[in-house]
Amino acid sequence: MNFNSNLQSYKNKKNLIEELDFYKFIILKKINDGEINSASEKVNSAKILIEEHLDSFDLEGQLLEFDELKDKINVELSKYRMLYERRFHNLLKERLNESNLENFSKLLAMLKNDIDHNLDKYNLMDISSSINNYFRFIKKIYEIFSCYKVLNYHDASDKIFDFVRDVKSEDFPNLKVLISSIYKNLLNNRLFEFSKECDKLSLSELSRRMSINQERLLNFINLIKKQSKSPIKDYIPTTQEVIFKSPELL
Repeated sequence: MNFNSNLQSYKNKKNLIEELDFYKFIILKKINDGEINSASEKVNSAKILIEEHLDSFDLEGQLLEFDELKDKINVELSKYRMLYERRFHNLLKERLNESNLENFSKLLAMLKNDIDHNLDKYNLMDISSSINNYFRFIKKIYEIFSCYKVLNYHDASDKIFDFVRDVKSEDFPNLKVLISSIYKNLLNNRLFEFSKECDKLSLSELSRRMSINQERLLNFINLIKKQSKSPIKDYIPTTQEVIFKSPELL
């Protein structure tokens, strides 16, 4: 290789090193400004540039330097993501009921707004998507409330079973507890309506009118009959009859 070629190679490497130094300056500034995801993208671009010239120049030192920057960014990104994940998961531990669902939804909306504001900074798209999905289930909960509040038992029951089927694959524990509670309230309200109509019903007839299989219905009856507000007075196994309390006693 002649002198001119060596000189040109030196200039090319010098220009490349200057370009990489500028990349490093921009990356460090983005890290300091909290633009972690953007910094990660810049590191990836710099590494691609280095790899394109590895056959021409000795850039192992620069490659190691950007690998270390990448590790630093991943630590920072993990730290910020963990803060939002923890806030979301703490909300999922909240015990929900009809009276606190609205306030809970407001807290969740505040978190969602914060996440969306920093969506690209910390690569929070998956958490934002999970919250959107959670809100979809909350909307279904309100649809169920609207059904059983007007004593539309069968529509409410159908919507509950659809909800259970959909939420089964989701990691939303407090929603699963809430829908179980709603279903118990729905059954209890329905039994209360029957107590106004008759003193007793056979288990099979009650099962038919409530559109629930006898085994599940009997399990529920055994669960609630000892409660003070239960509309069930007793269940007679020998005759398979459900005895209702007088509505005046409830």
